[in-house]
Amino acid sequence: MIYLIRHGESTVDLEHRLTCKQHAGSLTTYGRKQARLVGNWLAHKQITHIYNSPFERAQQTAAIIGELINVKPKTNVDLAEADCGELEGRTDTYSWGRWEAIYKQWKRADWDATYPDGENYRQVYTRLHRAIQQAEYGDNVALITHGSIVQAVVPYLCVNAAALQRVDPISHTGIVVLAPFVAGRYACEAWNLIEHLQDAPNS
Repeated sequence: MIYLIRHGESTVDLEHRLTCKQHAGSLTTYGRKQARLVGNWLAHKQITHIYNSPFERAQQTAAIIGELINVKPKTNVDLAEADCGELEGRTDTYSWGRWEAIYKQWKRADWDATYPDGENYRQVYTRLHRAIQQAEYGDNVALITHGSIVQAVVPYLCVNAAALQRVDPISHTGIVVLAPFVAGRYACEAWNLIEHLQDAPNS
């Protein structure tokens, strides 16, 4: 199985800051708790490999999980957040509106939809697909990445994509479970699984 996991809550999330190029942005206290909870949930899943995005929030999430399940994480740049170009660092409503308008095109698989001076959908689709395909060589693998790229790309990799047309956003440490199917395609076994967070106070 392949477990795609969004990083825990971070300081840039609380700032509502577009942080798509700069790797800095530590987990909050609650984000660390989320990472511990998902690590405990993974403890009985026989995870053999952990790969994480180079962003600090993903690296820290992976490190906490890895310590709990005794697996050393490795960084894979293909799991990085989508590069939003000149919108980097912005917090204002106008910039978020521009980000959302392009992201809506991504969710429709518009290959050429591009953030100004950033990545287009084809680039992000290609590298996330590559990271997932590489994970097939392990038995059970955890990929610590970012919610936006998972939501935009993964439904188009799944043989049961029709069931995912109205997918919910990925929560912090939400899990998408994929089973390899055939020729780079997958069966989605779970979407935004958050049972590990049940009854966990947001503090």
